[in-house]
Amino acid sequence: MKKVLLLITFLASVITTNAQVKVGDATLPSKVSVANKDLTINGSGIRQKFVFDLYAAGLYLTEKSSNAEKIVAMDEPMQIKMDILSSLISTKKLLDAFKSGIEKGNPASEVTRLKPKTEQFLSFIKNEIKVGNVYDLIYEPGIGTKLLENGNLLGTIQGLDFKVLLFNIWLSKTPVDDDLKEGLLN
Repeated sequence: MKKVLLLITFLASVITTNAQVKVGDATLPSKVSVANKDLTINGSGIRQKFVFDLYAAGLYLTEKSSNAEKIVAMDEPMQIKMDILSSLISTKKLLDAFKSGIEKGNPASEVTRLKPKTEQFLSFIKNEIKVGNVYDLIYEPGIGTKLLENGNLLGTIQGLDFKVLLFNIWLSKTPVDDDLKEGLLN
């Protein structure tokens, strides 16, 4: 009986361990569900600035891929999960980071064309940012990009074009953080 209990305990710990991915001080799920499809973590990493860990991020796809251009262009369910690790991130700093990341990662013509959608997206972020907050950017074909804060829907922006603009923050040829991009693609 003791051997059976030990075996059950061991198997439960293995299953639990495989269900999560440790990224710095954050723990991200290894799988999520979007539009009734199971997505698996493609890769993860930490956004750092100087010596500070700002947030942990995970990219979730239906199939693993290391092709950033293909991922950004895909009209398939996908998700980026951001787990805030630093009290250095304020609401203003997060908004500024989204703006500068969009400008850095996208052609100026697209930034200008999609400015109304960007402004609408940024208007969703109103609450004080706290360590431990989790932001999910979830793309669903035919619906758009949803922004969730701690599991609560803040709003949705329609169109594949906006998803491309947003995901280019991390996956373009000029991402906000080369090391984070590499982590998301591994």
